Amino acid sequence: MDRRTFFTISSAALSALASDRAAGPAVVFGGLRDGRVVNEEFVAFLETSTRHLAGLATEQRQHTTTLLDAYLATVTGELEHGRYTPALGRRLHTLAAGLSQIIAWHRFDLGRHAHASQNWIAGLRYAHAAGDHDMGAGLLGDLAYQAAWRGDHPTAARILTHALTRARNPAARCLLQLRLARTLASRGGRSEQRAVLRALAAAEQHFNDAGTDRPAWCAWVSEAVMQSVNLFQRGSVSRLTCCLAA
Repeated sequence: MDRRTFFTISSAALSALASDRAAGPAVVFGGLRDGRVVNEEFVAFLETSTRHLAGLATEQRQHTTTLLDAYLATVTGELEHGRYTPALGRRLHTLAAGLSQIIAWHRFDLGRHAHASQNWIAGLRYAHAAGDHDMGAGLLGDLAYQAAWRGDHPTAARILTHALTRARNPAARCLLQLRLARTLASRGGRSEQRAVLRALAAAEQHFNDAGTDRPAWCAWVSEAVMQSVNLFQRGSVSRLTCCLAA
């Protein structure tokens, strides 16, 4: 791994960022009065294309990264220089948040951790502007995952706790609770076991409450995933890190 590209935002800064984004949404205003009019059909095209690119298999990412970067640059350009209604502005901010999240995971998988962090934080800003509670919580969850990946489980747990105060969709809360269980289990202490089991029980309840309307970033949480979790729950809590890798 290239250490020059590993972004080390401090634990205090991450916790402060999570707390700030848990405070409430910003307000989305219309674009510049003298800017060019943003075409709604073009925004719909970008939304559809982004969903298609995000759904491609992992091995296709080498072909999609450049396209996703270009889409994000296009969306941010419309936000900065275009004229749009508050409703369309909300869609643009939501799209920018989603693109930032997808690109961040591409960067993370390539070991470009500095860029991954920057994209997640940018996405968090866009989600906050759009008032998208669940997307913001998901992006905080991604930052928590990165913190846990580098062994900073206390910070990961604090970020996830903040994220859970904002997430509303049961599927989103399920995934966040699963990640919280994983990072608590990774500490390896006996004192964490009850907290881990509470998080798992909450995740199971949220999963049962979740309908078909799920945010794209947590749609992969399935019955099979929950069955695996239940098997480990009946066994050793310390083995949870094996099945909660996402």
